[in-house]
Amino acid sequence: MEIVAETLVLLVVLQTALRLSQWPNQWLRLAFCLAVGGFVLLATDRAAGLSKLQMESWLHDTTVLQDVAVVCLLDALLCRLRWYPGLLVLPAAFYILCQLFFTLTGSDFHTIGLLTAVVLSATLLLLAKSFTWLLPRRADRSILHVVITILLCLVCLILTIPPTPLTSYFLPLFMEHISNLLFGIANILLIPDILLLIIFFVRSLVLLATTAMQYSARQRDGHSSLYTKYRNLLYDREPDEAYADYLATQFEAEAAKDVNLSRLLTKLGPVLGLIGTLISMSPALVGLSTGDISGMAYNMQVVFSATVVGLVISVVGLFTQQLKSRWYAKDLGRLDYVSRNYIERHEKEA
Repeated sequence: MEIVAETLVLLVVLQTALRLSQWPNQWLRLAFCLAVGGFVLLATDRAAGLSKLQMESWLHDTTVLQDVAVVCLLDALLCRLRWYPGLLVLPAAFYILCQLFFTLTGSDFHTIGLLTAVVLSATLLLLAKSFTWLLPRRADRSILHVVITILLCLVCLILTIPPTPLTSYFLPLFMEHISNLLFGIANILLIPDILLLIIFFVRSLVLLATTAMQYSARQRDGHSSLYTKYRNLLYDREPDEAYADYLATQFEAEAAKDVNLSRLLTKLGPVLGLIGTLISMSPALVGLSTGDISGMAYNMQVVFSATVVGLVISVVGLFTQQLKSRWYAKDLGRLDYVSRNYIERHEKEA
């Protein structure tokens, strides 16, 4: 039941942050988060007086769990109210505080309570701000809120199931199968991730070589070959302001296409490196727990290699992106200047 309770607490925190993200008034968000922090401080003494046996007895008490499920379902029904913040975050904060007390035995309870209050209040604010930034449309946040509410109700329904020997056997077995499935998917993704890292690393080296060739040609001619191409197109026709604007737009599009590869490497390099790092970290930790030092050393080698290769790809992409963006910005300004002079000279001659 501890897994179900922790899942319930996580969903409650996400649901509360989503509700706060739909409040337009920033001060109301801050006031609610400060109220949650104040509740944690007031509940510190009460949480410190509980024992782990009492908490476990509550988690296995059918009556208590059914009452919690009813309260959660009622709170989910009240979520349609606009200014209702959701009060489930208060018992969730109390549960987090108790678990921290059980984990950090021997520490000062009031210090832990103060840190928990500050961290929980800041977390709610940052999550609300993150949801507002990631999902600017209020309708999208509402849809996500409904999804999390449905998941919350399903977890509450699990709480109403009496802890019979059958459920006590099948629930951990189900969670074990889910964990093995996720672990298998991650292991399957490791080989494609490493192959993509190798491909992008080779592509970054090719990009670095072509950029060096472009730099050499630019030092010789004073501008890029793309500028020469569009300047010749400008001189091939009669001076026309609309045609000059069209050529400038086409120049920007083709320049952006050339810079897109650098931008792609800048973003995908660290992502692929992080994926390879996290996937390889799991068997490394397993080898550490079982005493397989050689297996752990091999997996740690993969971890560091994936990180380094991903960062090198990102550095090459960022360097070439900044360099080419500056080049094409100068060439675009030069092309605009040449086109204006060409049109003005033709008008004076006419």
